[in-house]
Amino acid sequence: MQALREFFISRNFLELDTGALAENLIPETCLEVFRTEYLEPWSGKSHELYLVPSPEIHIKPIIARHKVDVFQLSKCYRNVESVGKTHASEFTMLEYYKMDANYIDSLELTEKLFEFLGEKLSKVGITLADDLKPPFARLTINDAFRTYCGFSLFENDNQISTEDLAEQARRLGIFEPTENKFSSWNWEELYNAIFVQFVEPNLPKDKCVFLMDYPSEVRCLAQNNDKFTKERWELYGRGIELANCYSEETDGKLVKEYFEIEGKEKNETARIKHAINGDYWRNFASSSEGGYTKDGFPKCSGTAMGIDRLIMLLCGKSDISLVSCI
Repeated sequence: MQALREFFISRNFLELDTGALAENLIPETCLEVFRTEYLEPWSGKSHELYLVPSPEIHIKPIIARHKVDVFQLSKCYRNVESVGKTHASEFTMLEYYKMDANYIDSLELTEKLFEFLGEKLSKVGITLADDLKPPFARLTINDAFRTYCGFSLFENDNQISTEDLAEQARRLGIFEPTENKFSSWNWEELYNAIFVQFVEPNLPKDKCVFLMDYPSEVRCLAQNNDKFTKERWELYGRGIELANCYSEETDGKLVKEYFEIEGKEKNETARIKHAINGDYWRNFASSSEGGYTKDGFPKCSGTAMGIDRLIMLLCGKSDISLVSCI
């Protein structure tokens, strides 16, 4: 933890310490949250609050106002998740945002971070394992599907249809030949089912790999890369997801659209519904567009890294309970 702070502070990143509670959250249908309440001592009225699944909700307004490189180490909380060797409902997150940067810049910064950790470990007699030494492999999502699943998501300027993706899921054995389960699944749900069962388990174990250029159909607040993909990568080590990175979306209209679409689905499907700030998009818009700042949100790239998992791998362990206080 000290080495992580030293790495970013030496590069003039501002360390933040934002709160664990929030009145509203960024809508993300891929996760569930913890809900609590504040009770007013003088009236007895209650106000719903939520434990943050990541500090992003608090960090981005700071970036909009101050436009500086920032990082934060903090506890995060995710509900309705399996607790096991690589999952916990409470965990430590490192988030870092680099100004005037894209996801490739963050990729290179992350490799430098691993090099730095290796140097710090060597000074106390610990050798960084070969599979954790940069440079890391780079693999697009499309190439991963082609290699591990036998088909492409995008080919000849076309994206595979929901129906064809369902047929691939059936071919791979996710559905029984006569089962019509896929008929109610959308493109993203089918993609996720195939990814979890056939891509993740087959990723290289002898070298960390950046999985790059995720489908635009999987909604997130990342910049578009091309017609079908977003500027996003995830870092895997020994088959375990370690980090997630975007070239951050800076267009207030697109952020507003994301909140409306994802928020509607979140409120329809979530087991634990939460408040959504309908004005959050104003952090990304200029004052002339109804935003909170004169120039809007700066070009930047943000990365979120699971530190319990990172320390687990650095220590040569296979269970986060051996390195976590939880």
